[in-house]
Amino acid sequence: MKTQKLKNGILKGSPIKRHIILIVLIYLALINLAILLYLISPKYYKATSSILQPPESEISEISTQSGKFTKEPLSLIRTNTELFFSILNSRRMKDDLIEKFDLKKHYNVDNDDEAKEILEERTNIFLTKDKVIQIDVIDRNPNMAADIANFYTSNLDFLIKELTITTAKQNRIFIEKRLKETTELIEQLERRLTEIQNMNKLVVDPELSQISHVGGKLMEQLINKQLELEKHRQILDEKDPKIIMLKNEINEIQASISKLLGSQDELTKILRELKVQETLYNFLTSKMEEAKIEEARDTPVVQILDKAKIPYKVYKPDIKFILLLISGIIGGIGFLVIFFDFLRVLGSI
Repeated sequence: MKTQKLKNGILKGSPIKRHIILIVLIYLALINLAILLYLISPKYYKATSSILQPPESEISEISTQSGKFTKEPLSLIRTNTELFFSILNSRRMKDDLIEKFDLKKHYNVDNDDEAKEILEERTNIFLTKDKVIQIDVIDRNPNMAADIANFYTSNLDFLIKELTITTAKQNRIFIEKRLKETTELIEQLERRLTEIQNMNKLVVDPELSQISHVGGKLMEQLINKQLELEKHRQILDEKDPKIIMLKNEINEIQASISKLLGSQDELTKILRELKVQETLYNFLTSKMEEAKIEEARDTPVVQILDKAKIPYKVYKPDIKFILLLISGIIGGIGFLVIFFDFLRVLGSI
């Protein structure tokens, strides 16, 4: 008897059937509305590029006899990973992106600051658990998203080479400058020597080779002291006793060279200076090769793991998530409504 009443209550006398129909209709209406809004709403695409985490430079203590610098203080050491993130998030990088892709026009804003804010909101740069630096860029234009993501990696490599100042690079720049000066001086001496030899037939001092040897040694000492001074200037004040001592030593060597060069007549001085500069040229040439190798070893290299490809899948809005959310909400509400309807029917029996 109670079973028959329960069946009649569910099918005829209770609102359960009406509620089920109403819930289904609401669900279908919301699904259609969500699809309609999805079709008319702007679509965003996500492009991803990635680079390998750079290996950290090993700081090694190298003898001054080889012309390389000693170990830097630990407080001045910065990891290559930190350097990469600093450049990727720098204002310089954002300015280059805005100029390269005309982002003010693309984002429809009036100034660079607004363009930077939008770019920051649509860009995510992070280190994955696999030790890969990943760059995600979201944009309404899939081609633009891929281009921006790829520009991050290519411009990072350019800025690393342009902005990274390492001890080896400073060493190479200094030697390069001295090598250029030495080359120009050799050319000047050779021109003057040709002029004098064409005008006068003079016999070279037999002791010239010995003077040249001494001068060459002094010039080698001078270059080594100047390199050491340039290195210490990066971390010490000009008034530091070590800086002052190095300056005094350099002045003494320069004074010795000047005295050596001023003791002969013009032709002898030119020949001697020419030999000294040729010795110095060979010395600097070998140092230049060492400095280039050291700089290449010390400069972090950007290794691109994945280039961003043009995305075809819509990233936002996520229609699957929206449909699942609507289904979950309507399903939960429907369950509660029908559950309470059953309780009312059972209570009326």
